[in-house]
Amino acid sequence: MMTLAADAASREFLPADEAAPKQIRKEVAVARVKAMAAERQTWEERWKDIRDYQLPFLGEFRDTDDLVDRGRRRDVKIADGVAWMSAIAFGAGVMSGLTPPSRQWFKMAFSRTEAEGDVEAMEVLDVRQKITEYFLHRSNFYNCVHNCYMELPFGQAPMGVFPSMETGVRFQNYTIGTYYLGTGPGGTVNTFARCFQMNAVQILEQFGEENLPQTVKDALQNSGGRYSRKFNVWWLVLPNDSRIPGTPGNRNMPYASLYWLEGQGDGKYLYAGGFEEFPVPTARYQVVGGNTYGFGPGWYAEGDAKGLQKMKRDMLTAAELLVKPPMVGPADIRRVNLIPGGYTKEMQLGTAGVRPLFQIQSNPQWLAAEIQAAEETIKRIYSADLFLMLSNAVDAPQKTAREVMILQQEKLQQLGPVVERLQDEFLSPIIERTYNILERMGAFPPIPDDVAERLSAEEVKIEYISPLAQAQKMSGLVNIEQAVAFAGQMSQLWPDAVKKVDPIGAVTEYFEMLGAPGRMQRSAEEVERMIQEEQQMMQQQAEAQQQAMYAQAAAPAAQAAKNLTEAAQDGNPALQALMGINAPGGSAV
Repeated sequence: MMTLAADAASREFLPADEAAPKQIRKEVAVARVKAMAAERQTWEERWKDIRDYQLPFLGEFRDTDDLVDRGRRRDVKIADGVAWMSAIAFGAGVMSGLTPPSRQWFKMAFSRTEAEGDVEAMEVLDVRQKITEYFLHRSNFYNCVHNCYMELPFGQAPMGVFPSMETGVRFQNYTIGTYYLGTGPGGTVNTFARCFQMNAVQILEQFGEENLPQTVKDALQNSGGRYSRKFNVWWLVLPNDSRIPGTPGNRNMPYASLYWLEGQGDGKYLYAGGFEEFPVPTARYQVVGGNTYGFGPGWYAEGDAKGLQKMKRDMLTAAELLVKPPMVGPADIRRVNLIPGGYTKEMQLGTAGVRPLFQIQSNPQWLAAEIQAAEETIKRIYSADLFLMLSNAVDAPQKTAREVMILQQEKLQQLGPVVERLQDEFLSPIIERTYNILERMGAFPPIPDDVAERLSAEEVKIEYISPLAQAQKMSGLVNIEQAVAFAGQMSQLWPDAVKKVDPIGAVTEYFEMLGAPGRMQRSAEEVERMIQEEQQMMQQQAEAQQQAMYAQAAAPAAQAAKNLTEAAQDGNPALQALMGINAPGGSAV
Protein backbone atom coordinates (compact mmCIF):
# COMPACT_ATOMS: atom_id res chain seq x y z
CA MET A 1 0.00 0.00 0.00
CA MET A 2 1.33 3.42 -0.92
CA THR A 3 2.31 5.57 2.04
CA LEU A 4 3.13 9.22 2.34
CA ALA A 5 6.71 8.28 3.10
CA ALA A 6 6.90 6.42 -0.17
CA ASP A 7 5.90 9.59 -2.02
CA ALA A 8 8.65 11.70 -0.52
CA ALA A 9 11.32 10.67 1.95
CA SER A 10 11.40 14.18 3.37
CA ARG A 11 7.76 13.79 4.45
CA GLU A 12 8.26 10.52 6.23
CA PHE A 13 7.57 11.95 9.66
CA LEU A 14 3.94 12.65 8.74
CA PRO A 15 1.98 9.89 10.51
CA ALA A 16 -0.51 8.78 7.88
CA ASP A 17 -1.01 5.52 6.07
CA GLU A 18 -2.74 7.04 3.08
CA ALA A 19 -4.14 10.38 1.88
CA ALA A 20 -7.88 10.76 2.43
CA PRO A 21 -9.73 13.25 0.22
CA LYS A 22 -12.81 13.15 2.40
CA GLN A 23 -12.19 15.65 5.20
CA ILE A 24 -13.77 16.58 8.48
CA ARG A 25 -14.64 20.27 8.50
CA LYS A 26 -11.89 22.32 10.08
CA GLU A 27 -14.30 24.10 12.45
CA VAL A 28 -15.24 20.71 13.88
CA ALA A 29 -11.59 19.75 14.33
CA VAL A 30 -10.71 23.05 16.04
CA ALA A 31 -13.73 22.76 18.35
CA ARG A 32 -12.69 19.22 19.29
CA VAL A 33 -9.20 20.40 20.20
CA LYS A 34 -10.57 23.26 22.32
CA ALA A 35 -12.76 20.84 24.23
CA MET A 36 -9.78 18.52 24.84
CA ALA A 37 -7.66 21.47 26.02
CA ALA A 38 -10.38 22.57 28.45
CA GLU A 39 -10.58 19.07 29.90
CA ARG A 40 -6.81 18.83 30.29
CA GLN A 41 -6.56 22.18 32.07
CA THR A 42 -7.81 20.67 35.33
CA TRP A 43 -4.93 18.18 35.29
CA GLU A 44 -2.05 20.46 34.32
CA GLU A 45 -1.31 21.94 37.77
CA ARG A 46 -0.84 18.49 39.25
CA TRP A 47 1.45 17.47 36.37
CA LYS A 48 3.55 20.58 36.89
CA ASP A 49 3.87 19.91 40.62
CA ILE A 50 4.88 16.31 39.97
CA ARG A 51 7.44 17.54 37.47
CA ASP A 52 8.81 20.27 39.77
CA TYR A 53 9.07 18.15 42.95
CA GLN A 54 9.73 14.65 41.59
CA LEU A 55 10.53 14.32 37.87
CA PRO A 56 12.18 17.60 36.84
CA PHE A 57 13.66 16.40 33.56
CA LEU A 58 10.38 15.36 31.94
CA GLY A 59 7.54 17.39 30.49
CA GLU A 60 7.11 20.46 28.29
CA PHE A 61 4.39 23.02 28.91
CA ARG A 62 3.57 25.89 26.55
CA ASP A 63 2.76 28.38 29.33
CA THR A 64 6.18 28.00 30.99
CA ASP A 65 9.76 28.72 29.93
CA ASP A 66 10.14 25.18 28.59
CA LEU A 67 9.98 26.29 24.95
CA VAL A 68 12.02 29.50 25.20
CA ASP A 69 14.71 28.29 27.62
CA ARG A 70 15.16 24.60 27.02
CA GLY A 71 18.54 24.48 28.75
CA ARG A 72 17.42 26.02 32.02
CA ARG A 73 17.88 24.21 35.29
CA ARG A 74 14.65 22.43 36.26
CA ASP A 75 15.47 20.86 39.63
CA VAL A 76 15.59 24.05 41.69
CA LYS A 77 12.72 22.83 43.93
CA ILE A 78 14.36 19.47 44.63
CA ALA A 79 16.73 18.86 47.52
CA ASP A 80 16.30 15.07 47.62
CA GLY A 81 16.24 13.16 44.32
CA VAL A 82 14.85 9.87 45.62
CA ALA A 83 11.70 10.21 43.47
CA TRP A 84 13.75 10.58 40.28
CA MET A 85 15.94 7.61 41.22
CA SER A 86 12.81 5.61 42.01
CA ALA A 87 11.35 6.52 38.62
CA ILE A 88 14.55 5.26 36.98
CA ALA A 89 14.24 1.96 38.87
CA PHE A 90 10.54 1.76 37.97
CA GLY A 91 11.18 2.38 34.26
CA ALA A 92 14.03 -0.10 34.09
CA GLY A 93 12.08 -2.68 36.09
CA VAL A 94 8.98 -2.50 33.92
CA MET A 95 11.18 -2.55 30.83
CA SER A 96 13.01 -5.73 31.87
CA GLY A 97 9.89 -7.32 33.33
CA LEU A 98 7.31 -6.53 30.64
CA THR A 99 9.17 -5.89 27.35
CA PRO A 100 12.73 -7.19 27.81
CA PRO A 101 14.82 -6.72 24.64
CA SER A 102 16.96 -9.76 25.44
CA ARG A 103 14.18 -12.36 25.36
CA GLN A 104 10.84 -13.15 23.78
CA TRP A 105 8.02 -11.43 25.67
CA PHE A 106 4.97 -12.16 23.51
CA LYS A 107 3.71 -14.87 21.22
CA MET A 108 0.89 -15.26 18.74
CA ALA A 109 -1.62 -18.03 19.33
CA PHE A 110 -5.14 -19.06 18.40
CA SER A 111 -8.11 -18.13 20.55
CA ARG A 112 -9.56 -21.64 20.18
CA THR A 113 -7.61 -24.29 22.04
CA GLU A 114 -8.55 -26.87 19.42
CA ALA A 115 -6.70 -24.88 16.76
CA GLU A 116 -3.43 -25.21 18.68
CA GLY A 117 -3.14 -28.72 17.22
CA ASP A 118 -2.72 -27.35 13.69
CA VAL A 119 1.08 -27.50 13.56
CA GLU A 120 1.37 -25.92 10.10
CA ALA A 121 -0.76 -22.96 11.14
CA MET A 122 1.17 -22.61 14.39
CA GLU A 123 4.45 -22.57 12.49
CA VAL A 124 3.10 -19.75 10.30
CA LEU A 125 2.30 -17.74 13.43
CA ASP A 126 5.76 -18.48 14.83
CA VAL A 127 7.43 -17.21 11.66
CA ARG A 128 5.35 -14.04 11.60
CA GLN A 129 5.99 -13.50 15.26
CA LYS A 130 9.77 -13.71 14.72
CA ILE A 131 9.55 -11.26 11.81
CA THR A 132 7.58 -8.84 13.97
CA GLU A 133 10.16 -9.18 16.73
CA TYR A 134 12.94 -8.54 14.21
CA PHE A 135 11.39 -5.26 13.06
CA LEU A 136 10.80 -4.18 16.65
CA HIS A 137 14.50 -4.71 17.36
CA ARG A 138 15.47 -3.01 14.12
CA SER A 139 13.39 0.07 14.95
CA ASN A 140 13.56 2.46 17.92
CA PHE A 141 10.82 0.61 19.79
CA TYR A 142 12.77 -0.34 22.89
CA ASN A 143 14.17 3.17 23.38
CA CYS A 144 10.73 4.71 23.04
CA VAL A 145 8.90 2.20 25.23
CA HIS A 146 11.43 2.80 28.01
CA ASN A 147 10.72 6.52 27.77
CA CYS A 148 7.01 5.71 28.10
CA TYR A 149 7.64 3.76 31.28
CA MET A 150 9.58 6.75 32.65
CA GLU A 151 6.58 8.99 31.86
CA LEU A 152 4.06 6.59 33.39
CA PRO A 153 4.31 8.08 36.93
CA PHE A 154 2.35 11.06 35.56
CA GLY A 155 -0.51 8.64 34.91
CA GLN A 156 -0.26 8.02 31.16
CA ALA A 157 2.24 7.92 28.31
CA PRO A 158 1.28 7.83 24.59
CA MET A 159 3.54 6.47 21.85
CA GLY A 160 3.07 6.85 18.10
CA VAL A 161 3.44 3.88 15.72
CA PHE A 162 4.14 4.80 12.09
CA PRO A 163 5.43 3.09 8.93
CA SER A 164 9.01 3.72 7.84
CA MET A 165 10.77 3.06 4.56
CA GLU A 166 14.09 2.52 6.36
CA THR A 167 13.14 0.34 9.31
CA GLY A 168 9.66 -0.86 8.39
CA VAL A 169 8.11 0.73 11.46
CA ARG A 170 9.14 3.56 13.76
CA PHE A 171 7.94 4.96 17.08
CA GLN A 172 7.67 8.41 18.60
CA ASN A 173 7.36 9.60 22.21
CA TYR A 174 5.25 12.48 23.48
CA THR A 175 6.23 13.93 26.85
CA ILE A 176 3.75 15.22 29.42
CA GLY A 177 2.25 18.60 28.58
CA THR A 178 2.60 18.22 24.81
CA TYR A 179 -0.52 16.17 24.05
CA TYR A 180 -4.27 16.11 24.52
CA LEU A 181 -6.29 12.89 24.81
CA GLY A 182 -9.89 11.89 24.24
CA THR A 183 -11.73 8.64 24.90
CA GLY A 184 -14.52 6.74 23.20
CA PRO A 185 -17.67 5.20 24.67
CA GLY A 186 -15.69 2.23 26.01
CA GLY A 187 -13.31 4.45 27.95
CA THR A 188 -10.25 3.69 25.79
CA VAL A 189 -8.17 6.46 24.25
CA ASN A 190 -9.18 6.98 20.59
CA THR A 191 -8.43 10.69 20.03
CA PHE A 192 -5.04 12.40 20.15
CA ALA A 193 -3.93 15.98 19.54
CA ARG A 194 -0.71 17.91 19.96
CA CYS A 195 0.72 21.31 19.09
CA PHE A 196 4.34 21.68 18.02
CA GLN A 197 6.50 24.42 16.52
CA MET A 198 8.02 24.47 13.04
CA ASN A 199 9.76 27.16 11.01
CA ALA A 200 8.72 28.12 7.49
CA VAL A 201 11.31 25.91 5.78
CA GLN A 202 10.27 22.85 7.78
CA ILE A 203 6.61 23.44 6.94
CA LEU A 204 7.47 23.73 3.26
CA GLU A 205 9.50 20.52 3.28
CA GLN A 206 6.89 18.50 5.15
CA PHE A 207 3.61 19.71 3.65
CA GLY A 208 4.48 21.00 0.20
CA GLU A 209 4.16 24.48 -1.31
CA GLU A 210 0.61 23.98 -2.58
CA ASN A 211 -0.71 23.68 0.99
CA LEU A 212 1.08 26.68 2.53
CA PRO A 213 -0.92 29.63 3.90
CA GLN A 214 0.12 33.15 2.97
CA THR A 215 1.81 33.81 6.33
CA VAL A 216 4.24 30.97 5.75
CA LYS A 217 4.90 32.07 2.16
CA ASP A 218 5.71 35.56 3.40
CA ALA A 219 8.14 34.14 5.96
CA LEU A 220 9.85 32.15 3.23
CA GLN A 221 10.50 35.36 1.30
CA ASN A 222 12.30 36.82 4.31
CA SER A 223 15.79 35.40 4.53
CA GLY A 224 15.97 36.17 8.25
CA GLY A 225 12.54 34.76 9.09
CA ARG A 226 12.80 31.55 7.08
CA TYR A 227 14.37 29.79 10.04
CA SER A 228 13.85 32.11 13.02
CA ARG A 229 10.10 32.58 12.91
CA LYS A 230 8.18 29.76 14.56
CA PHE A 231 4.64 28.63 13.70
CA ASN A 232 2.35 26.53 15.88
CA VAL A 233 1.14 23.46 13.99
CA TRP A 234 -1.73 21.33 15.30
CA TRP A 235 -2.17 17.63 14.63
CA LEU A 236 -5.40 15.83 15.44
CA VAL A 237 -6.24 12.12 15.11
CA LEU A 238 -9.83 11.09 15.76
CA PRO A 239 -12.34 8.44 14.64
CA ASN A 240 -13.68 9.05 11.15
CA ASP A 241 -17.41 9.04 11.88
CA SER A 242 -18.27 9.83 8.27
CA ARG A 243 -16.81 6.60 6.90
CA ILE A 244 -18.95 3.79 5.52
CA PRO A 245 -17.91 0.55 7.30
CA GLY A 246 -16.93 -2.27 4.98
CA THR A 247 -16.35 0.02 2.02
CA PRO A 248 -12.75 -0.07 0.74
CA GLY A 249 -10.79 3.00 -0.28
CA ASN A 250 -9.02 5.88 1.36
CA ARG A 251 -12.27 7.77 1.88
CA ASN A 252 -13.32 5.30 4.53
CA MET A 253 -10.29 4.95 6.75
CA PRO A 254 -11.26 4.37 10.39
CA TYR A 255 -9.22 7.31 11.74
CA ALA A 256 -8.68 10.77 10.26
CA SER A 257 -5.32 12.59 10.50
CA LEU A 258 -5.52 16.38 10.23
CA TYR A 259 -2.85 19.12 10.30
CA TRP A 260 -3.43 22.87 10.35
CA LEU A 261 -1.67 26.08 11.25
CA GLU A 262 -2.77 27.79 14.45
CA GLY A 263 -4.61 31.00 13.64
CA GLN A 264 -5.13 30.05 10.01
CA GLY A 265 -8.74 31.00 9.34
CA ASP A 266 -9.23 29.94 5.72
CA GLY A 267 -10.75 26.58 6.61
CA LYS A 268 -7.94 24.66 4.92
CA TYR A 269 -5.64 22.00 6.27
CA LEU A 270 -1.92 21.71 5.79
CA TYR A 271 -2.56 18.00 5.33
CA ALA A 272 -5.50 15.61 5.64
CA GLY A 273 -4.98 11.85 5.76
CA GLY A 274 -6.04 8.77 7.60
CA PHE A 275 -5.08 5.63 9.49
CA GLU A 276 -6.17 2.03 9.38
CA GLU A 277 -5.61 1.69 13.15
CA PHE A 278 -5.37 4.21 15.97
CA PRO A 279 -1.72 5.27 15.67
CA VAL A 280 -1.03 6.46 19.21
CA PRO A 281 -1.59 3.68 21.78
CA THR A 282 -1.55 5.15 25.28
CA ALA A 283 -0.27 3.46 28.42
CA ARG A 284 -2.21 4.36 31.56
CA TYR A 285 -1.18 3.34 35.07
CA GLN A 286 -4.57 3.52 36.79
CA VAL A 287 -7.88 4.98 35.60
CA VAL A 288 -10.63 5.99 38.01
CA GLY A 289 -14.16 6.02 36.66
CA GLY A 290 -14.50 7.51 33.21
CA ASN A 291 -11.45 9.77 33.43
CA THR A 292 -9.48 10.32 30.25
CA TYR A 293 -6.17 10.76 32.02
CA GLY A 294 -4.75 8.35 34.57
CA PHE A 295 -3.16 8.42 37.98
CA GLY A 296 0.36 7.18 38.51
CA PRO A 297 2.97 6.88 41.26
CA GLY A 298 3.73 10.59 40.95
CA TRP A 299 0.20 11.39 42.09
CA TYR A 300 0.33 9.08 45.08
CA ALA A 301 3.79 10.31 46.16
CA GLU A 302 3.07 14.02 45.72
CA GLY A 303 2.44 14.79 49.39
CA ASP A 304 5.41 12.75 50.58
CA ALA A 305 7.64 14.30 47.91
CA LYS A 306 6.73 17.88 48.86
CA GLY A 307 7.16 17.13 52.56
CA LEU A 308 10.47 15.41 51.87
CA GLN A 309 11.86 18.41 50.00
CA LYS A 310 10.92 20.72 52.90
CA MET A 311 12.40 18.42 55.54
CA LYS A 312 15.59 17.98 53.54
CA ARG A 313 15.97 21.75 53.13
CA ASP A 314 15.33 22.24 56.85
CA MET A 315 17.97 19.67 57.65
CA LEU A 316 20.46 21.31 55.30
CA THR A 317 19.66 24.66 56.87
CA ALA A 318 20.20 23.17 60.34
CA ALA A 319 23.53 21.75 59.23
CA GLU A 320 24.58 25.09 57.81
CA LEU A 321 23.54 26.91 61.00
CA LEU A 322 25.50 24.35 63.00
CA VAL A 323 28.64 24.92 60.96
CA LYS A 324 28.16 28.67 60.45
CA PRO A 325 25.78 29.98 63.11
CA PRO A 326 24.73 33.63 63.24
CA MET A 327 27.07 35.58 65.52
CA VAL A 328 26.62 38.28 68.15
CA GLY A 329 29.28 40.52 69.70
CA PRO A 330 30.23 44.01 70.84
CA ALA A 331 29.05 46.93 68.75
CA ASP A 332 32.57 48.24 68.18
CA ILE A 333 33.61 45.10 66.32
CA ARG A 334 33.02 45.96 62.72
CA ARG A 335 34.43 42.89 61.06
CA VAL A 336 34.75 39.29 62.23
CA ASN A 337 36.94 36.74 60.46
CA LEU A 338 35.02 33.41 60.58
CA ILE A 339 37.62 31.51 58.56
CA PRO A 340 39.26 28.75 60.63
CA GLY A 341 42.44 30.20 62.10
CA GLY A 342 41.41 33.73 61.19
CA TYR A 343 42.21 36.76 63.35
CA THR A 344 39.80 39.55 64.25
CA LYS A 345 41.19 42.99 65.19
CA GLU A 346 39.66 45.82 67.17
CA MET A 347 38.70 43.52 70.02
CA GLN A 348 38.65 45.41 73.35
CA LEU A 349 39.87 43.61 76.42
CA GLY A 350 37.20 42.67 78.92
CA THR A 351 34.38 42.37 76.42
CA ALA A 352 32.32 39.19 75.99
CA GLY A 353 33.72 38.69 72.51
CA VAL A 354 31.97 37.23 69.51
CA ARG A 355 29.71 34.23 70.16
CA PRO A 356 26.85 32.33 68.47
CA LEU A 357 23.52 34.08 68.62
CA PHE A 358 21.77 30.79 69.59
CA GLN A 359 22.64 27.12 69.98
CA ILE A 360 21.76 24.57 67.31
CA GLN A 361 20.93 20.95 68.14
CA SER A 362 24.00 19.06 66.99
CA ASN A 363 22.32 15.75 66.11
CA PRO A 364 18.76 16.06 64.75
CA GLN A 365 18.17 12.30 64.56
CA TRP A 366 14.39 12.66 64.59
CA LEU A 367 14.49 14.73 61.39
CA ALA A 368 16.83 12.26 59.70
CA ALA A 369 14.44 9.43 60.64
CA GLU A 370 11.49 11.29 59.15
CA ILE A 371 13.43 11.92 55.95
CA GLN A 372 14.34 8.24 55.67
CA ALA A 373 10.73 7.21 56.27
CA ALA A 374 9.53 9.56 53.52
CA GLU A 375 12.15 8.20 51.13
CA GLU A 376 11.09 4.61 51.81
CA THR A 377 7.44 5.53 51.25
CA ILE A 378 8.24 7.09 47.88
CA LYS A 379 10.26 4.03 46.88
CA ARG A 380 7.32 1.76 47.71
CA ILE A 381 4.89 3.97 45.79
CA TYR A 382 7.13 3.82 42.73
CA SER A 383 7.67 0.06 43.27
CA ALA A 384 11.40 0.76 43.28
CA ASP A 385 11.85 -1.53 46.29
CA LEU A 386 10.04 -4.25 44.36
CA PHE A 387 12.39 -4.13 41.37
CA LEU A 388 15.48 -3.76 43.54
CA MET A 389 14.31 -6.61 45.77
CA LEU A 390 15.64 -9.37 43.53
CA SER A 391 19.20 -8.07 43.47
CA ASN A 392 19.12 -7.63 47.23
CA ALA A 393 17.67 -11.12 47.73
CA VAL A 394 20.29 -12.74 45.51
CA ASP A 395 23.03 -11.24 47.66
CA ALA A 396 21.45 -12.65 50.83
CA PRO A 397 23.38 -15.87 51.64
CA GLN A 398 20.58 -17.32 53.78
CA LYS A 399 18.08 -17.53 50.87
CA THR A 400 17.99 -20.40 48.40
CA ALA A 401 17.29 -19.95 44.68
CA ARG A 402 13.79 -21.40 45.19
CA GLU A 403 13.06 -18.92 47.97
CA VAL A 404 14.28 -16.03 45.85
CA MET A 405 12.04 -17.13 42.97
CA ILE A 406 8.99 -17.42 45.22
CA LEU A 407 9.71 -14.03 46.76
CA GLN A 408 10.06 -12.49 43.31
CA GLN A 409 6.77 -13.97 42.14
CA GLU A 410 4.92 -12.71 45.20
CA LYS A 411 6.30 -9.21 44.75
CA LEU A 412 5.69 -9.04 41.02
CA GLN A 413 2.10 -10.15 41.45
CA GLN A 414 1.46 -6.88 43.26
CA LEU A 415 1.68 -5.15 39.87
CA GLY A 416 -0.98 -7.43 38.40
CA PRO A 417 -3.62 -4.75 37.67
CA VAL A 418 -1.04 -2.40 36.15
CA VAL A 419 0.42 -5.18 33.99
CA GLU A 420 -3.02 -6.20 32.73
CA ARG A 421 -3.90 -2.62 31.74
CA LEU A 422 -0.57 -2.04 30.01
CA GLN A 423 -0.93 -5.25 28.02
CA ASP A 424 -4.54 -4.59 27.05
CA GLU A 425 -4.47 -0.84 26.27
CA PHE A 426 -0.86 -0.31 25.23
CA LEU A 427 1.18 -3.31 24.13
CA SER A 428 -1.54 -5.21 22.26
CA PRO A 429 -2.48 -2.20 20.04
CA ILE A 430 1.23 -1.62 19.36
CA ILE A 431 1.80 -5.22 18.26
CA GLU A 432 -1.40 -5.30 16.21
CA ARG A 433 -0.60 -2.06 14.38
CA THR A 434 3.01 -3.11 13.83
CA TYR A 435 1.82 -6.45 12.45
CA ASN A 436 -0.68 -4.77 10.12
CA ILE A 437 1.90 -2.25 8.88
CA LEU A 438 4.33 -5.08 8.07
CA GLU A 439 1.59 -7.09 6.37
CA ARG A 440 0.62 -4.13 4.18
CA MET A 441 4.30 -3.70 3.30
CA GLY A 442 4.59 -7.37 2.26
CA ALA A 443 7.15 -8.21 4.95
CA PHE A 444 5.68 -11.66 5.63
CA PRO A 445 6.33 -14.69 3.40
CA PRO A 446 3.38 -16.12 1.43
CA ILE A 447 1.21 -18.80 3.03
CA PRO A 448 0.05 -22.01 1.30
CA ASP A 449 -3.57 -21.75 0.20
CA ASP A 450 -4.83 -24.56 2.44
CA VAL A 451 -3.11 -23.09 5.50
CA ALA A 452 -4.35 -19.61 4.63
CA GLU A 453 -7.89 -20.92 4.43
CA ARG A 454 -7.61 -22.46 7.89
CA LEU A 455 -6.02 -19.31 9.30
CA SER A 456 -8.81 -17.12 7.94
CA ALA A 457 -11.32 -19.06 10.02
CA GLU A 458 -9.38 -18.60 13.27
CA GLU A 459 -8.95 -15.63 15.55
CA VAL A 460 -5.36 -14.86 16.52
CA LYS A 461 -4.62 -13.60 20.01
CA ILE A 462 -1.51 -12.20 21.66
CA GLU A 463 -0.13 -14.02 24.67
CA TYR A 464 2.45 -12.41 26.93
CA ILE A 465 5.30 -14.50 28.27
CA SER A 466 7.45 -11.78 29.82
CA PRO A 467 8.69 -12.19 33.42
CA LEU A 468 5.92 -9.94 34.76
CA ALA A 469 3.26 -11.74 32.72
CA GLN A 470 4.64 -15.11 33.77
CA ALA A 471 4.51 -14.05 37.39
CA GLN A 472 0.76 -13.57 36.97
CA LYS A 473 0.42 -17.03 35.46
CA MET A 474 2.78 -18.74 37.88
CA SER A 475 0.02 -19.54 40.34
CA GLY A 476 -1.73 -21.59 37.64
CA LEU A 477 1.48 -23.46 36.83
CA VAL A 478 2.04 -24.17 40.51
CA ASN A 479 -1.52 -25.55 40.78
CA ILE A 480 -0.84 -28.01 37.95
CA GLU A 481 2.45 -29.10 39.50
CA GLN A 482 0.87 -29.59 42.92
CA ALA A 483 -2.08 -31.54 41.48
CA VAL A 484 0.21 -33.91 39.57
CA ALA A 485 2.47 -34.36 42.61
CA PHE A 486 -0.53 -35.09 44.84
CA ALA A 487 -1.87 -37.68 42.39
CA GLY A 488 1.57 -39.31 42.34
CA GLN A 489 1.66 -39.54 46.12
CA MET A 490 -1.86 -40.94 46.29
CA SER A 491 -1.07 -43.58 43.68
CA GLN A 492 1.53 -45.10 45.99
CA LEU A 493 -1.29 -46.16 48.32
CA TRP A 494 -4.15 -46.35 45.83
CA PRO A 495 -2.88 -47.02 42.29
CA ASP A 496 -6.25 -46.11 40.77
CA ALA A 497 -5.74 -42.44 41.81
CA VAL A 498 -3.36 -41.82 38.92
CA LYS A 499 -6.15 -42.62 36.49
CA LYS A 500 -7.74 -39.27 37.36
CA VAL A 501 -4.91 -37.39 35.59
CA ASP A 502 -4.98 -36.90 31.83
CA PRO A 503 -1.24 -36.60 31.10
CA ILE A 504 -1.62 -35.21 27.57
CA GLY A 505 -4.21 -32.68 28.73
CA ALA A 506 -2.06 -31.62 31.68
CA VAL A 507 1.02 -31.10 29.50
CA THR A 508 -1.03 -29.21 26.91
CA GLU A 509 -2.44 -26.89 29.56
CA TYR A 510 1.01 -26.38 31.09
CA PHE A 511 2.58 -25.56 27.71
CA GLU A 512 -0.19 -23.10 26.90
CA MET A 513 0.17 -21.26 30.20
CA LEU A 514 3.95 -21.28 29.88
CA GLY A 515 3.83 -19.90 26.34
CA ALA A 516 5.89 -22.68 24.78
CA PRO A 517 6.62 -22.21 21.03
CA GLY A 518 4.36 -24.06 18.64
CA ARG A 519 7.32 -25.66 16.86
CA MET A 520 8.23 -27.70 19.94
CA GLN A 521 4.72 -29.14 20.27
CA ARG A 522 3.23 -32.05 18.35
CA SER A 523 -0.27 -31.87 16.98
CA ALA A 524 -3.11 -33.79 18.63
CA GLU A 525 -3.37 -36.05 15.57
CA GLU A 526 0.33 -36.86 15.69
CA VAL A 527 0.18 -37.60 19.41
CA GLU A 528 -2.84 -39.88 18.89
CA ARG A 529 -1.07 -41.67 16.03
CA MET A 530 2.05 -42.19 18.16
CA ILE A 531 -0.06 -43.56 21.01
CA GLN A 532 -1.82 -45.99 18.66
CA GLU A 533 1.52 -47.10 17.17
CA GLU A 534 2.93 -47.70 20.65
CA GLN A 535 -0.18 -49.63 21.65
CA GLN A 536 0.05 -51.77 18.50
CA MET A 537 3.74 -52.39 19.13
CA MET A 538 3.04 -53.36 22.73
CA GLN A 539 0.25 -55.70 21.57
CA GLN A 540 2.57 -57.33 19.02
CA GLN A 541 5.26 -57.74 21.66
CA ALA A 542 2.71 -59.31 24.02
CA GLU A 543 1.55 -61.75 21.33
CA ALA A 544 5.13 -62.66 20.51
CA GLN A 545 5.89 -63.28 24.17
CA GLN A 546 2.77 -65.43 24.50
CA GLN A 547 3.72 -67.51 21.46
CA ALA A 548 7.19 -67.95 22.85
CA MET A 549 5.72 -69.16 26.14
CA TYR A 550 3.51 -71.66 24.27
CA ALA A 551 6.47 -72.89 22.29
CA GLN A 552 8.57 -73.23 25.42
CA ALA A 553 5.83 -75.17 27.17
CA ALA A 554 5.26 -77.49 24.16
CA ALA A 555 8.95 -78.36 23.76
CA PRO A 556 9.10 -81.06 26.55
CA ALA A 557 5.96 -82.81 25.25
CA ALA A 558 7.35 -82.94 21.73
CA GLN A 559 10.61 -84.35 23.00
CA ALA A 560 8.77 -87.00 24.99
CA ALA A 561 6.74 -88.05 21.95
CA LYS A 562 9.90 -88.29 19.94
CA ASN A 563 11.53 -90.48 22.56
CA LEU A 564 8.49 -92.82 22.65
CA THR A 565 8.50 -93.15 18.90
CA GLU A 566 12.17 -94.00 18.84
CA ALA A 567 11.70 -96.56 21.63
CA ALA A 568 8.80 -98.21 19.82
CA GLN A 569 10.79 -98.40 16.65
CA ASP A 570 13.49 -100.20 18.57
CA GLY A 571 11.14 -103.24 18.78
CA ASN A 572 9.32 -102.85 22.07
CA PRO A 573 6.07 -104.74 21.38
CA ALA A 574 4.18 -103.11 24.22
CA LEU A 575 5.02 -99.60 23.06
CA GLN A 576 4.28 -100.55 19.46
CA ALA A 577 0.87 -101.88 20.46
CA LEU A 578 0.22 -98.78 22.63
CA MET A 579 1.14 -96.38 19.84
CA GLY A 580 -0.57 -98.42 17.09
CA ILE A 581 2.66 -99.19 15.25
CA ASN A 582 2.69 -102.39 13.16
CA ALA A 583 5.39 -104.86 14.08
CA PRO A 584 7.84 -105.66 11.32
CA GLY A 585 6.40 -108.34 9.08
CA GLY A 586 3.05 -108.56 10.84
CA SER A 587 -0.16 -106.72 11.62
CA ALA A 588 -0.94 -104.42 14.45
CA VAL A 589 -1.66 -106.07 17.77
